[in-house]
Amino acid sequence: MYLMETFSPEVAIWIVLGLAVGLGIRIVAGMLDKRRIEVEIVAKGGQIESIRWTPFAKGWLGSKNERLYEVVWTDKAEVRHCATVKTAMLAGNYFADSVTTRRSSPDVVQSDTSLMTKNQQLQQEVDRLRRELEQLRRDRM
Repeated sequence: MYLMETFSPEVAIWIVLGLAVGLGIRIVAGMLDKRRIEVEIVAKGGQIESIRWTPFAKGWLGSKNERLYEVVWTDKAEVRHCATVKTAMLAGNYFADSVTTRRSSPDVVQSDTSLMTKNQQLQQEVDRLRRELEQLRRDRM
């Protein structure tokens, strides 16, 4: 009852309006953050899989005005990255705790198979040359 007497309808409207403006600013900042992260990764030839706001990610305790995001992307070498990104309007992006995994695309599997075949051929050649070297050593004695 006492609380109702201290707030006039105008004060309540200003409070609600202030909260709405604050929420709107945060939403716009989030959109700009995601765009900034996306532009940096795409400029390096990567492709974004997901960008998710995580306010309590590792490193949140020391951050002041930065916002934290969990970002998953694939670079041009088909390597999949998952990282925590700190970002702020004037500070840029800071990528931390990056974890990488290789995708098993058909090109990579084909490349790995041809490398294994080439490796076996080279190993056979090394064995043959060792036998010849041993034979030459025996012949000299």
